[in-house]
Amino acid sequence: CKAVRALLRSRYREVLPLATFVRRLGPEGRQLVQRGDPAAFRALVAQCLVCVPWGARPPPSAPSFRQVSCLKELVARVVQRLCERGARNVLAFGFALLDGARGGPPVAFTTSVRSYLPNTVTETLRGSGAWGLLLRRVGDDVLVHLLSRCSLYLLVAPSCAYQVCGPPLYELCAATEARPGQTQTGPGSKRPMPHNSDGEARVSLRLPDQGAKRRPGSFGSSPPSAKRRRHEQGRDLQQGPDGQASGAHSGSVHGPSDHDSRAVAPTKPAMEATSSVGERSGTRGSYPLVGGTRHVGPPPTPRPAGASPPQMYVETKHFLYCSGDRERLHPSFLLSSLPPSLTGARALVETIFLGSTPGRAGAPRRPRRLPPRYWQMRPLFRELLGNHARCPYAALLRAHCPVRGGADPAAGACTPKDSACPQRLVRLLRQHSSPWQVYAFLRACLHRLVPAGLWGSRHNERRFLRNTKKFVSLGKRARLSRQELTWRMKVQDCAWLGSSPGGCVPAAEHRRREEVLARFLLWLMGVCVAELLRSFFYVTETTFQKNRLFFYRKSVWSQLQSLGVRQHLERVQLRELSAAELRRHREAGPALPTSKLRFIPKPSGLRPIVNMDYIVGARTFRRATRAQPFSASVKTLFSVLNYERTRRPGLLGASVLGLDDIYRAWRAFALRMRARDAAPGLYFVKVDVTGAYDAIPQDRLAEVVAGVLRPQENTYCVRRYATVQRAAHGHVRKSFKRHVLRAVPGHPAGLPAVPAAVQPVLRRHGAEAVPRDTAGRVSRLCAPLASWL
Repeated sequence: CKAVRALLRSRYREVLPLATFVRRLGPEGRQLVQRGDPAAFRALVAQCLVCVPWGARPPPSAPSFRQVSCLKELVARVVQRLCERGARNVLAFGFALLDGARGGPPVAFTTSVRSYLPNTVTETLRGSGAWGLLLRRVGDDVLVHLLSRCSLYLLVAPSCAYQVCGPPLYELCAATEARPGQTQTGPGSKRPMPHNSDGEARVSLRLPDQGAKRRPGSFGSSPPSAKRRRHEQGRDLQQGPDGQASGAHSGSVHGPSDHDSRAVAPTKPAMEATSSVGERSGTRGSYPLVGGTRHVGPPPTPRPAGASPPQMYVETKHFLYCSGDRERLHPSFLLSSLPPSLTGARALVETIFLGSTPGRAGAPRRPRRLPPRYWQMRPLFRELLGNHARCPYAALLRAHCPVRGGADPAAGACTPKDSACPQRLVRLLRQHSSPWQVYAFLRACLHRLVPAGLWGSRHNERRFLRNTKKFVSLGKRARLSRQELTWRMKVQDCAWLGSSPGGCVPAAEHRRREEVLARFLLWLMGVCVAELLRSFFYVTETTFQKNRLFFYRKSVWSQLQSLGVRQHLERVQLRELSAAELRRHREAGPALPTSKLRFIPKPSGLRPIVNMDYIVGARTFRRATRAQPFSASVKTLFSVLNYERTRRPGLLGASVLGLDDIYRAWRAFALRMRARDAAPGLYFVKVDVTGAYDAIPQDRLAEVVAGVLRPQENTYCVRRYATVQRAAHGHVRKSFKRHVLRAVPGHPAGLPAVPAAVQPVLRRHGAEAVPRDTAGRVSRLCAPLASWL
């Protein structure tokens, strides 16, 4: 399994077979496998890989190789230590320390550990005879070190590995910080990260090709040549990620590559990239790659305490579903909250370029000294604040996005007579503004808002307007990257970027100006343009075009929403609950959280959608925790129903799910027709149930689902796990999956052994299976089903 070993080597300091690791500890380790050992133990030793994480403690210097405890006691002791340390370890999934609210008897051989979900890895390990023989051969000290300080993987044919203990591999793949004792400087240590069309950086694992020469600065390379100039060696030793001295090699990873023999790894979760000019990059026809250049010159300006890292892209989701019926900028908007003076311009400059947050009016604030580069920007940004105060946004909106007949903004709420007329609803649905009209409105606003000095030239203004047009035309989950915003922008035209006047601009100063310009463009697009869209439009997708965005003026959408709420109440026969009824409903037991309702346009109406992740009335830091139990319950129910559908296809009758089911049903029908002598006349009928989504009988649905699951007879087990797969070009793909099965008597916790259940699911090339969480036992799912549905 070369691909598996290569992926593990890229995430750990060392990857060794179990026999090799034990042999290093002393002469007793050479007797790990002896003649007459059972086949299960030989397979365990042959398939087990020991991965040493970065920064892990070294093994005991003189281990005793003596067994003091039994296997169950040793595993329980390791689990208790992991829970007390709060360490993320696969072996401790499903275990937690005892507390007052969640008490109960502790787990056997522990004093303060409870089990809230069964862990198949731990249960299988405690009852395995092969692991018991391993304990007798290596002793308590070595096995405790392996389970608590290392990561163990079992190779699974044909090309998989199953993690037994250690931090989850999918979390190591997400962490991109530099390894301890290493820097990211030096030739060949770091390569620009490619970005997709949405601006999302892809994590890349570049491994040297077989037979390729190693380059200086790569991991495991030979010392530099003696012919290398001394000042170059000193430069590499002095240059670090933050300008500090460091003599270590760069952080790089290994893995086979099809195009490049250099090793590459991203160095920070959100790299601070610099913009590039197309004419200088020398690669016409593609976007410049950002973040791959080594820092030259003075160290960068330190980021203020509490400041957020630089943004890498702007997303369309920031202006979606902004409700309200008033077409005006919010008073909390940054430009609206600052006065058009030098003091307001200074606060605006600090917010854009230094990451500070403007304080409240009248609050004491300690002044900070601005660098000369930002000090001279104040007059231009004072002019921007003045333009904002004088800009007639409402007049520009009426001029470029007019409301056609039948949707007067002054009409207000609809009467019951109007709501009963479906023609009015259809007329309002057609009153959306086209992307070109929205772009024309934004172009007019930017022309009045941004001073000519900030653009520097008409070329830069046209480039930004072109990106604005693209941003408006993007889909629902699209992004506009920093590279796309700065592509072909001429830095030399913007005189306000320089810290001091002068004709000659060094390379380091030019890159610094590119970074400052990129911050301004990101702020202008992600804050100003997005705020204009949030304030004057309701942006949503539709049922017939999932990714295309439709722009409705707030005045039009308020009428549509009033019609939708009235029709929804009439169809579903809902009534408003009083405060006392709502309180009694919440105190009665588990029920649906109070969520926000929104509507999605259809060709002839509106479809109600409830966002279950948003809880009305909950505080921000509690929303995720309160919505998680309900979302987990629904996912569990969905997984169990899918399992029953797969096991008993006849439950769906003639219903089909997806093109695969359609193909199977159509193929069987076509073969039956061809087998007949005379082809009968066929009639194709298309039918649709009107209002089926709104008029589903809840009681009947709960009865049907309860008959399928039979909670009094069946107990289901849901195993959740993650797969980390090595994709093309050295990239890594991770996914989280669920595996549902019925409880099997005679196995730990009612679950079968891990390899037997997981191997059929994970037979994919180059994938590592990591238990994401413990297996949850599911029984009597239909008790709260009425409240869920």
